[in-house]
Amino acid sequence: MSNVQSETPVPQFKRVLKLKDLVIYGIAFMTPIAPAYIYGYASQLTKGMLPLAYLIAMLAMLFSAYSYGRMAAAFPVSGSTYTYTQRAINPHLGFFAGWAMFMDYVLVPLIVFMIGASYANVLVPFIPYWAWVLIIAGVITSINILGMQMAAKTNQFLVLFMGIVVVIFVIFCMKAITVGGGVSSLVSITPFFNSETFTISAVVSGAAIACFSFLGFDSITTLSEEAVNPKDDIWKAAILSCLIGGAIFIVQAYVAQLVWPDVNSFKSQDTALFEIAEAAGGALLATLFTVAIIVSTFTAGLTGQASASRLMFSMGRDEVLPKKFFTHLHPKYQTPMYNILLMCGISIVGALVLPMNLVAELMNFGGLSGFMLVNLSVIVYYYFRKKEKKFVRYLMIPGLGFLICLYLFIHLSPLTLEVGFAWMALGLVYALVTTKGFKKKPRILTDL
Repeated sequence: MSNVQSETPVPQFKRVLKLKDLVIYGIAFMTPIAPAYIYGYASQLTKGMLPLAYLIAMLAMLFSAYSYGRMAAAFPVSGSTYTYTQRAINPHLGFFAGWAMFMDYVLVPLIVFMIGASYANVLVPFIPYWAWVLIIAGVITSINILGMQMAAKTNQFLVLFMGIVVVIFVIFCMKAITVGGGVSSLVSITPFFNSETFTISAVVSGAAIACFSFLGFDSITTLSEEAVNPKDDIWKAAILSCLIGGAIFIVQAYVAQLVWPDVNSFKSQDTALFEIAEAAGGALLATLFTVAIIVSTFTAGLTGQASASRLMFSMGRDEVLPKKFFTHLHPKYQTPMYNILLMCGISIVGALVLPMNLVAELMNFGGLSGFMLVNLSVIVYYYFRKKEKKFVRYLMIPGLGFLICLYLFIHLSPLTLEVGFAWMALGLVYALVTTKGFKKKPRILTDL
């Protein structure tokens, strides 16, 4: 038998995702109903100007979305942040980028298992929390193993449902606003600027929190090897998902603010948007909103688990993680089955033993770390290595993206920074052992 015949073929994904699928994937990760998680606290922090904070956050995230798009065009493979940093800056720094983002992507399905199981347990209390965790995990994992085409179709249906709920919520809010005040009461500058309460520090702090609603657009780049036209569609999808998601968030926050102007009178910060839904449309709308929250856990869980499994696939293919395990693809569906099952197991255990607030904060550590490195990758790769001296495109825009993410990063809680850096220290030990003190490069990059 010839050498060619005896060689093990490189695993390949199926290219099935079009621009529409990629945009929906990004929006599904962010979830159209994301303001429900932060509305109470963030609206109070911004003193009733959360729509302005969302607008600022959207503009801030567009810088990083642009950088992800530029790197996806240069390296249209599934490794995302890991691959971009590895090939643009340094192969070993790329490992740490992947290690940081791995924490972020692992925690997304974990926290959605928690949220989904908690709300499902409220609606159907005779099924215990732990059973709901297993049910949600089983559904999400099965769909991801069946392939991205199945996941894309599922996401389209679930995002459509959440979109319909958001539209219904907005309509009921508009109806409540116009009662007694007419159509003119729908137009107000107050949610964007209230001269009596406006302070720059409050709005900036609110924007920092609102930025976390956008975490997820970057996951689109992990699907580069399953996109039909990755060089053109990945960057478009990243920017479009930020714009569309931001518009959805701003509209929800705007009408909610007009329905309930006194942001300090909520019974609970955690359920503020549900109280507004009940005030605008009664118990039926509040229940529908709760169902939409549960649905959002499926969309975020599907995308988070898929992204993490493909990040691990790329790291395994480059042999920075054990290759035989992490590059195994299902013989029929061509999906990284072992990675998906590993993700499922980690998420189930975490959902049963970890506190939700710690998980939520740690997501920000991994996400912002990745954003900073991708912005830096654009500068190093295009402006310095390729010497494309386009100041705005390859220096100013990614530079602003880096500085904005750095500002948000240093304002994370001390506990989040401690746990996050402990995770990075664990990665350092692993890298030192597997690279023999950083003397060994991944085989795929020995020519760099």
